Amino acid sequence: MMDIALGIFALAYSGLVLFTVASSLRRLYPPVRAAVSAFALSVAVHGATTLMMGDVATLAFFFWAVPHALILPLLLMSARRQAKSTGA
Repeated sequence: MMDIALGIFALAYSGLVLFTVASSLRRLYPPVRAAVSAFALSVAVHGATTLMMGDVATLAFFFWAVPHALILPLLLMSARRQAKSTGA
């Protein structure tokens, strides 16, 4: 039961991080570029922190990577929809 709760938390956290950073970058870049930049920034920050975990780095990596991989298509689909509606 706790594993399911942690998985849902990881998915919610990933979605919150990616959509918030992409929304902030949207002021600087077009929507799709903002989404890709948000993902790249998240990869850099979270990748570095998971490497510092030592013995549990593999577990920490999957705790980060799987939810981000699930959220990325939604983020890109949302960005493409925004780009079409704004003409950016």
